[in-house]
Formats: sequence, structure tokens, C-alpha cells
Amino acid sequence: MLDPLIVKTISIGLGLMFLLAGYYKFVEAAQFRVTLLEYQVLPESLVSPASRIVPIVEILLGGAWLSGWNQGGIAAIASAALLGLYASAISINLFRGRVHFDCGCGFGGKSDNEQYLSGGLVVRNLVLISATLTTTLPVRERALGVGDYITLVAALLATALLFGAANQLLSNRAAINTWRKGNG
Repeated sequence: MLDPLIVKTISIGLGLMFLLAGYYKFVEAAQFRVTLLEYQVLPESLVSPASRIVPIVEILLGGAWLSGWNQGGIAAIASAALLGLYASAISINLFRGRVHFDCGCGFGGKSDNEQYLSGGLVVRNLVLISATLTTTLPVRERALGVGDYITLVAALLATALLFGAANQLLSNRAAINTWRKGNG
């Protein structure tokens, strides 16, 4: 059985991740639409509706995770499915050799901070899928104390730093590989 602190940490982390990602896609709607076009996995007639629906879905999932609404594992399964779709779209483009465009999985910031497609992004999404599905496992009943909440904050900060560092490393690696291919 899982400790409730683990589930709470995963839930808050996923909630914040989905809220930020959805907000960014909503605010940068035109750029997100271009990104969806770049993937070339949807018929062009579905790109515009998808570019409006995906941010809403991500924001709803973020709200579900943060509010603790995961009855029957619905938020976990929906999140895993969405992340699986993202991993599939990246994999399809890797297979096609199309890696020189932004994955669209960032949280805003400078426009020159693109994160090109790579196998590392697929692995990252598989790890996130594992985290979402972990929350469907049985949880031990116990009340959280003050020490647990301090641990929760520390775990969230550490996870955010590790997630950010991993994303930066993936971005740097993809950029270096792109540069090498262009100058090789």
C-alpha cells in the first residue's frame, strides 16, 4: 500500500504541471496551433479545434489533480491517455526523422528556448504516465502531520527542480544534436 504523502505529492505535482502547460497553450494559442500543424498527425481540419480543446483538457486535469478529484482513477487514466498521445505523436515524428521543431511541451518563456523532439521526451512522458497510474494503487489510511506537510513542500520543490533540470538537459541535447547534424 502507498503512503498518502506519495499520492499527494504526485497529485499536486501533476496538477501544477497540467495547469501551467494548459495555461501556456491557452495564452500562446497561435503558436500551439502551429506546433500541432508541425506534428502532421492530425488532418489539417482538426488542428484548430484540437488547439483549443487540448489546453482546456489540461487545465481541467490540473484542477482535478489539485482538488483531489480522482475518483475511480479517472484523472489518472485521462492523464495517462493524454500523455500517451503526446508520446505517440513524438514517436511517430522521430520515426519519420522529423525532429527539428518545438515539441510544444514547454511552460512559456523565451521563444528561442525551443525543445526539439527526442527519445528523451518519450521516456519523460512514460515516467509521467507511470506516476499518474501509481496514484490508482491502494493507499494506506493515515492522517498527515506537520512533518508530512514540510516533507510535501520539500518533495514538490525537489521534484520541480529535477523536472526543470531534466527538461533543460533534454533541450540542450536535442539542440546540440541539431547543431551537429547541421554542421557535420
